[in-house]
Amino acid sequence: MESLIDALTLYAAENLISRFQQETAVQTRAAWREVDRLTNQLETVSPEAKKWMEALKEELLKIDINQERAVLLAGISIGLELGRL
Repeated sequence: MESLIDALTLYAAENLISRFQQETAVQTRAAWREVDRLTNQLETVSPEAKKWMEALKEELLKIDINQERAVLLAGISIGLELGRL
C-alpha cells in the first residue's frame, strides 16, 4: 500500500500540483514578496534578528510542505476509499 501512495504522490507532484497552483500563483507570489519585504525590514534590527528570520522562514517552509503533503495524502486516501465502493 505504501508504494501505491508513493506512486500516486509522485504522479500528483509531476502532473497535477503545478496545474492547481496556477490558480493561486499570483496570490502566492504576492505573499512571498510581502514575506521577503517584512523579513528584510526585521533583519535590519540586529545581526541576531537576521538569523532568527532565516530560521523562521525555514520553519514556515517546513510547515507549508507538511501541510501540502497532508492535503495531498488526504485526497489520495479519499480517492482510494471511493475506489473501493
